[in-house]
Amino acid sequence: MVRTLGKVFSREKFNIYHKGAKIAIVDAHHDGRMEPHSHSFYEMVYVQSGFTLHSCSGEVRMLSAGDWFFVRPGEEHSYINANGFQIFNCIFLEEALGGDLVELKKLPGLDYLLSDSWIPDPASTDPVTFERVLRVDVSERRSVEKALETIRTECENRQTGWELSAKSRLLALLVRYSRLYEQQKGQQKTTASDYYMYIYKILQYVNENYRKEISMADLSGVTGLSVDYMSRRFKAVMHLSPAEYIRRFRIAKAMELLSSTDFPIARIAEETGFSDISLFSRVFKNAVGVPPASYRKNQK
Repeated sequence: MVRTLGKVFSREKFNIYHKGAKIAIVDAHHDGRMEPHSHSFYEMVYVQSGFTLHSCSGEVRMLSAGDWFFVRPGEEHSYINANGFQIFNCIFLEEALGGDLVELKKLPGLDYLLSDSWIPDPASTDPVTFERVLRVDVSERRSVEKALETIRTECENRQTGWELSAKSRLLALLVRYSRLYEQQKGQQKTTASDYYMYIYKILQYVNENYRKEISMADLSGVTGLSVDYMSRRFKAVMHLSPAEYIRRFRIAKAMELLSSTDFPIARIAEETGFSDISLFSRVFKNAVGVPPASYRKNQK
């Protein structure tokens, strides 16, 4: 177990807060800094919105909407300079997995996350061979959120068979995480030296200005870096270009408005920074797979 210096959230507190359940879904919102802490249980975190610097077991990286990651029992982590950071915490005890734990440990990614004795690949020259943070495509995010919401409903309502239902849905999520890990394995890893504060400034600027046109020169001015260097550093950290990040951010905002409001689609296009409704509809369908009107209908 990793030596911890901060606050420890114990198994006993888990049992008290969640009335003996072995699985729980907790919504959390963070702004500013959350002090270092650890848990005696597993924590699977999905980022709904916002962004932050995240420190876990000495590794620091940027997190933003669509990121999905694990914190193992005993690992110390903290959120640094969180900005509107909204997350789903899926927390569970090891015994929640029962006899399936042995098979889960054989899956890519989960072999490390669920093991107390993970050994790095001896053939690798890279001292860090595991990437804990995965990126969920914008078209898949609502599906992941619904899966988490369903587990939460089962755990809160506790109808007949709720524990079995919650467990089966958690197993499905873990398998989904493993498959996504396998797809994304080998992506360039980032470290604390990768100009995180510059990236943070870009994310903050996009968050505040996505309703209007944003140029690469605007982002260059925010960071004080040249356009080319800024773009390369952003892609190294976020694994997508600044322009692609802005597009995905706007589409995610549009999905949120389509699900939560009755605004006309033309207004949603305007609210999310698109110059006209036809452009918005085309970009939305390319990203999500269905037109805005169909997406809204499917959410009801």
